[in-house]
Amino acid sequence: MKKMIFFKLSIAAVIVLSFAACKKTDDTKIPPANQSATGMEEMISEKDANPDEAAVTENTSPANVGGREGHGNHYLYTESNSAATNEILVFKIKPDGAPESSGVIASGGAGTGKSLGSQGALVIDQQQQWLYAVNAGANSVSSFKIEGNGNLRLAHTASVNGTTPVSVTVHDNLLYVLNRGSDNIQGFKIGGGGKLTAIEGSMQPLSSTGVDAPQISFTPDGDQVLVTEKATNTIGTFKVASDGSVSKGIFTASTGPTPFGFDFSRGYMIVSNAAGGAAGAGSATSYSIGNGGIPRAVNGAVASQQAAPCWVATTKYGRFAYITNTASNSISSYYVTPWGALYLVLGAAAKTGMNPVDIVVGTNNYDVYELNSKSNTIGWYQRKLMGELEFKSSITNLPVSATGLATY
Repeated sequence: MKKMIFFKLSIAAVIVLSFAACKKTDDTKIPPANQSATGMEEMISEKDANPDEAAVTENTSPANVGGREGHGNHYLYTESNSAATNEILVFKIKPDGAPESSGVIASGGAGTGKSLGSQGALVIDQQQQWLYAVNAGANSVSSFKIEGNGNLRLAHTASVNGTTPVSVTVHDNLLYVLNRGSDNIQGFKIGGGGKLTAIEGSMQPLSSTGVDAPQISFTPDGDQVLVTEKATNTIGTFKVASDGSVSKGIFTASTGPTPFGFDFSRGYMIVSNAAGGAAGAGSATSYSIGNGGIPRAVNGAVASQQAAPCWVATTKYGRFAYITNTASNSISSYYVTPWGALYLVLGAAAKTGMNPVDIVVGTNNYDVYELNSKSNTIGWYQRKLMGELEFKSSITNLPVSATGLATY
């Protein structure tokens, strides 16, 4: 009971201070700063108005256990990134949410034999019909048709016009790859049968060389391509033209050191700040992305008191962001307000295996999966109402170089 009271008061204190900091942004949307702890908890729950909360209550209903909404024919994927032959590992998600091994398919190229330290090594399109994966050791990207049973059929493999591709993103019929080794990005048109054709004028350099970029992603509307750069503490923005090419990058200083992974919540870009891996120095920042593509921090870098926060996954309706802390072996939970402000809920919402390196929220918006590079496991968790995560079980004996997670 004491711990719960302290938890509520801690959230209240953090949110009150953060509201004061972002009050200049929009006075009409920010609630009064003198709310009680109970009032703050009600604000985070959004008075049952946000479907994120319904996803938790419905999935924990006794009537739904064993047959939860969002399950059935759903799957989880990672890639081995093995140096000899990169492979995609397929896991079927059982009705209760537990993943079980379902198959392996060669990716059409080689990996590097070690974790890529990137987010988005493989992604699934919005129609959940195609999966795309990088072959970092072969400087290529591959497309796979997702079959009805979740298995994959390799369709096409294309050169990426650079070296060491580590992250890929897709929007409609466009695909972009981030090449860490050559510090550039390359775009492709996705044609019939998954054929990937390089777009003229789509190869653009990053801000410099040796920038150690970990992720590339389209904005939700597809108008911009964003890239984080760890070594330069910048975020690159590339405007997408009507022919699928992109303009030269605009590079903006990040709010928070060592920007790493990111995801989108309620239209805002939620970025982890690894702070060079320093103990207890991690944070996260929420950015608005305007028409000019320049990211603007909503309420600064919000500390988590964890080490090396790197990978980010948000819930379906945007209420929570979960961030894996690679050096702390934990997952932090943040609350995202409707106007984009970010608040720490739990620095360690759950403990993980050794060196968590990716995280995704399941299709049912209830189950959460994360990949651990040193214990070679995938951990399975279930969400709770106030940002907590309950550990359920693990898949073991993954390849030591396994990287990336994608699910549908």
